[in-house]
Amino acid sequence: MNPGGRLPYQLRPNKAVERLVFLELLSRLNPHLGIGRDHDYVGFGGPQMEDFRLLHEVFPDMKMLSIERQREVLKRQRFNRPHTNVRCSFQTSAEFVLQASDRRRLVVWLDYTEADERPTQIAEFQSLLRALRSHSIIKLTLNAAPSTLGGAPGERRLQARRLKSFLSDFDRCFPNGLEEEAVADENFPSTLLAVVDYACREALTGRPDWRFQPLTSTAYADSRQQMLTLTGLLGTKSDIANALTSAQLATWEFSRLQWTDPVRIEVPELTLKERIFINQLLPKLSTSVPIVQKKLRFGGHKSGERAEIAQLRTL
Repeated sequence: MNPGGRLPYQLRPNKAVERLVFLELLSRLNPHLGIGRDHDYVGFGGPQMEDFRLLHEVFPDMKMLSIERQREVLKRQRFNRPHTNVRCSFQTSAEFVLQASDRRRLVVWLDYTEADERPTQIAEFQSLLRALRSHSIIKLTLNAAPSTLGGAPGERRLQARRLKSFLSDFDRCFPNGLEEEAVADENFPSTLLAVVDYACREALTGRPDWRFQPLTSTAYADSRQQMLTLTGLLGTKSDIANALTSAQLATWEFSRLQWTDPVRIEVPELTLKERIFINQLLPKLSTSVPIVQKKLRFGGHKSGERAEIAQLRTL
């Protein structure tokens, strides 16, 4: 497993914010889709089971399944299980996808970290699209670090080498080719979004009235490993149109309804005292990053990322 998967949860503030974005999205969809009543949740709980704890706080009646392929981690999952509505199962993501059906609506988080398994991960995602019923929600996390494509910084024709490595797996997704800039650090998340877009259309070819609608996408890095996360809704065009209208996603600040431009999450590293101070300024100054920085009397992080500071009060 790569370093993105090994980094302790308490050292991953950007992923923590991304989880809260996910919860806010589900809460917005809940009145129309009945997520807490009509959906089960499936995810990769890991030792901490953090997403299962957070989801239970919002949807206390939701049934949940955590899948794990390492027996020692599974033991810790069962010990750290936050409530009795979650079942921990020893199986791989491939085994889960093979058994998936349309008996019940699901919220599924495919929280992948291994960069060398991207083609397999995309194939599993496609199989899930074909298996689940309308109004199911799928969240997909992929390693978006260009360094995983090979080569060392400063190497001659590094971008060309990395592009060749990437296209060896996904050339079918880009019939018109790609420029070398597509695998640059700042562009690679959007390039992977284009792969997922193609994979969705390919998977749903046999269901012409169906689509997978992106709802939000984010890019963040809690270590040297940049990650991309996409959450979308599966269903017929009319089902999706009704859900988007009901949840008012067009005006939501984290909304990403197109296959481009993921939200960049860059949470500043703050001490507990600094975080408490900022909390006292929210929500009034949630959209006024420069004012918050001035009141702190020091900077240290990029301005212009208003949503991330607003989310700090819930961490």
